[in-house]
Formats: sequence, structure tokens, C-alpha cells
Amino acid sequence: MPTEVTFDRTEAQWLHDAHGLRIIANFEIKEGHGRPVCTGRLFGNDGDIFLKKISADRLPLPKRGEWIVKNAGGISVASGDYGTLIESYCGSRALIPPAADPPTPRPILISRGKSISTTRFNHTILHAFIPQVMALRDEIVLHTTSVVIDGHCFLFAGDSGMGKSTLAAGFASRGHTIYSEDIARIDFGETGAPRAYPSYPGVRLRGNSFLLPKDKRTNAQGRFGLPKFRVNVVNAVSAEPPLTVRAIFFLRRGRTVGPRITRLSPMQAIKPYLKASFLLALPKATRSRVAFAQAAKLASAIPAFELQYLRSPKHFSSLLDSLTRYARELRP
Repeated sequence: MPTEVTFDRTEAQWLHDAHGLRIIANFEIKEGHGRPVCTGRLFGNDGDIFLKKISADRLPLPKRGEWIVKNAGGISVASGDYGTLIESYCGSRALIPPAADPPTPRPILISRGKSISTTRFNHTILHAFIPQVMALRDEIVLHTTSVVIDGHCFLFAGDSGMGKSTLAAGFASRGHTIYSEDIARIDFGETGAPRAYPSYPGVRLRGNSFLLPKDKRTNAQGRFGLPKFRVNVVNAVSAEPPLTVRAIFFLRRGRTVGPRITRLSPMQAIKPYLKASFLLALPKATRSRVAFAQAAKLASAIPAFELQYLRSPKHFSSLLDSLTRYARELRP
């Protein structure tokens, strides 16, 4: 068991606005657009998620039978009396303590993997740990890019490497706002309409992206077999109100120059929604039921399309033209 499960207000140094939440940590997370909080400020219920970095030896070592997920999507998950422990491929770990009764602010305890860069550590926290924390709190979280066109959000979901970030960078170059480049929290407002919250600012492109200048491209692989990410400052926000989601496009590779867009029925959309959701940290006994309920709700509320397109620098501009025109022609 870890020896510390409380959050010392004197340690709270950074505030991060993302997903419509206030993430307070005792360390800086640069990618999360963190800013210093006022000295001596008492947080109380001001924060939604509290992060506390501690040494790895202060976190529990799960027993063999406590692992409920092993090396799936780059993470492993264990569950025990200590709560839920998530371990990343890079060795970083996050302990989510069991819910307190009565509810009190309790921090997520974070340990950094050995010999990894600060960039990789921050990326793991924001893009692996935080989404799973939100999922455990009954939030709907999708692995998706969200682009604002005419005041509405359009989601683009797909596996890593399918081009979500490239599309985001392309839309941003045309003046469109990027609400999320990788992760989006979805909820349903007072009217029941689906809404997307902004995520972290910026767009990360793989080193060999055709959008990078030729002298900046590289095929060099980073540690753990992953490509190096570059950060492009574009039209992205992290602390704006949620916007209504007009449609979602599930990306697939195509062979024709022109994009092929096919409307999916709610039943057809459930499977890709499940694939795009962050669900691994959910208790095994309830995961399937919760996952299906979330996917079915999303599928019935958001028009879904399959987008097949050719990854081609030559035709990228016309692809953006087609997608923008299609989005504007969609009826509410």
C-alpha cells in the first residue's frame, strides 16, 4: 500500500484546464497547458482531478491474479483493495484509490518510468492515464480528433496512424479550431444533445508526416518503437465551453483519390464506437455492460459515417475541401 493518499494543499502548484475539468497537480505538465495557481489558494472542491507524483516504490505491486488487463493498447490494469493501478508500456504508473465515503478529494498517485523523457511521461499521463480516470468516473471518452466547422464539432476517429492528427493540422491551417487532436470527452447537455469538450492545445505529427517541411522529416524511431512526435502550435483551445457534435467519421484507408463517405446505421456504429472508447480500467464484471450502453447511446445520438480516403500529399487539399463541404451540408 502507498504511504500517502492525501493531497497536501501546499504542494498544489499547477492547474490544467482540459476536457471541461480542472486538473490540479504538484508538478508541471507542459503539454497540458498548465499554469501556476495562486500562492496559498485553498482548493477544496475547486479541482476535479488531483495528481500527485511520488516514487515508484511507494506504489503497490499487484499480485498475479489482480491483473485484469495485460499489455492492451499500451497499458496494463490491476485492481485490488488499493484501488486501480494502471501501468504504461514505458514503465510509468498511476494508482487510482478506491472511492472514499463520504467523497473527499483524493489524488491520483503517479510514478515516472525509468529513463524516459519528460515529454513521454507527460504524454502518458494526458493520453493514457487521464482518459482511464475519466472513464472510471462514468465519463464518455473517445480516441478522436474534433474539429470545429461553423460552430459545431465534427469527430474523426480511427486507429493510431490513420491520420487524425494530419487532418487536424490540415483543418487548422485553414483557420478551423481544433477542440481535440487525440482525446475528446463527450456528454449530453440539458437538451440531451451530444457535446464535445476541448482537450490539450496543439497537434502532434509523426516525424515522417508529409505536412512537415522536408528538412524536418525523419523516419527515426523513438524509444519503445514509437515515432517521435513534433508539436505544432495551431488553432487549438483547452478551456472553452463544449460544443454540439454534428457527426463522427470513422477513418479507413481507401484507394480512390476522392473520399468515400458511407452513412452507418446505429447498429453498425456500435462496434467502431467501442473500439474508440477508453474502457480498459473499468471493472471486468461491469465493463461489457457499461461499454455497450455508452456505445449505443452515442450511436443513437450522433450521425456516424465511414470515411475511406487515400493518404496522399498531392490530394490532401481536395480532401479537406470535400470534407468541409460535406460537413456544411449535413442537416442537424
